[in-house]
Amino acid sequence: MRSFNFFRRLSRAFNDYPSLSKIIVVSTISGGSLIAYPEANTYNGSQGHIAHADATASDGGHALSEVAPKKKKVVLLGTGWAGMSFLKNLNNPTYEVEVVSPRNFFVFTPLLPSVTCGKVEARSIAEPIRNIIIKKNVDISFSEAECVKIDPQNKKIYCRATIDSHSKGEEEFAVDYDYLIIAVGAQVNTFNTPGVMENCHFLKEIDDAQKIRKNVIESFEKASLPCLSEEERKKILHFVIVGGGPTGVEFAAELHDFVNEDVVKLYPKVKDLVKITLLEATDHILNMFDKRITNFAENKFGRDGIDVKLGSMVTGINENEISTKARSNGKTTSTPYGMVLWSTGIGPRPLIKEFMKQIGQGNRRALATDEWLRVEGFDNIYALGDCATINQRKVMEDIAEIFKKSRQGQLRNTYGQGISRNP
Repeated sequence: MRSFNFFRRLSRAFNDYPSLSKIIVVSTISGGSLIAYPEANTYNGSQGHIAHADATASDGGHALSEVAPKKKKVVLLGTGWAGMSFLKNLNNPTYEVEVVSPRNFFVFTPLLPSVTCGKVEARSIAEPIRNIIIKKNVDISFSEAECVKIDPQNKKIYCRATIDSHSKGEEEFAVDYDYLIIAVGAQVNTFNTPGVMENCHFLKEIDDAQKIRKNVIESFEKASLPCLSEEERKKILHFVIVGGGPTGVEFAAELHDFVNEDVVKLYPKVKDLVKITLLEATDHILNMFDKRITNFAENKFGRDGIDVKLGSMVTGINENEISTKARSNGKTTSTPYGMVLWSTGIGPRPLIKEFMKQIGQGNRRALATDEWLRVEGFDNIYALGDCATINQRKVMEDIAEIFKKSRQGQLRNTYGQGISRNP
């Protein structure tokens, strides 16, 4: 009787405290049969995976089987600011994550202009992706490849390797997903201006900054050759920046500091021939910021000798000259240059353009998402960063709905009070 009471209390303890079910109690009862308490739940890590085990035993033998729930697979496209923000905040080990990007490192882009003139080394603003994911308590893998197509119906993406493995195949592969996070960023918007892709520098990646740095140094070395005329030296040392946004303004300031702090010592014979021109199609530079910042930047550039031309639209660029058109009078001019940096804004990448056509958003500049960053029409595809835009609900419509419901509630209350007063 005592044994029966003991097992009854033990059974009640297992029911009240499931964590005790890790202990399998085996006792011999008449007939040699075994009693086992199954449902051994094991917890791995701080959150997440729960493995269920059912144990049975009879006549001295036993069988043990474990069935682990299948993890949902999350595919992340991109290793920029949006992608890394998502990855760093993902701490749920119940997901399997695969990162796909042609770039295996994260770049601190605000310091790219400083790399162009050697103030900051490129390796100082890059962080390898594998250094980031190895610190996570999540099952994460990385593939250095470029996504070329998204198939939302079959929940697949198609990728192409960006590194040459010398294999005989085309190095293309497909990746299945349960959830897709699109964070591929954007590319430079040339506005279909003739000659931009062939003759201009951009500043989106570390490779771009290193190319600019090399070109700047080569320009000063070339201008220092004794066989050139003064006009040729002026042309070589004429640096043109197209676009008065943050990137263009920062590069112009960095280049000016480089000329006045380093060039005067390294290239004293040509330091007075350097000219920096900033072209902006609108009426002010940094027009997305407060007017006080805009006025300060314009005044500072004026004092530093940087030629800021407002209302000047670029119509074409060839190997030697850049053509502009003034908005005020329509006058067209052509100016010799040595190097041009194009930084006039961003546009969607080819992958995003093709995907928007598939889902009926072909007339947009970026993927439309709801306030939860879900691509419109899909519950398992999200878009973050420069490749997406959020369609916020109209506030006035929400307010009107609130007042409408409030009036309806008042009417119901008034009607109810009238009935109670006049039964």
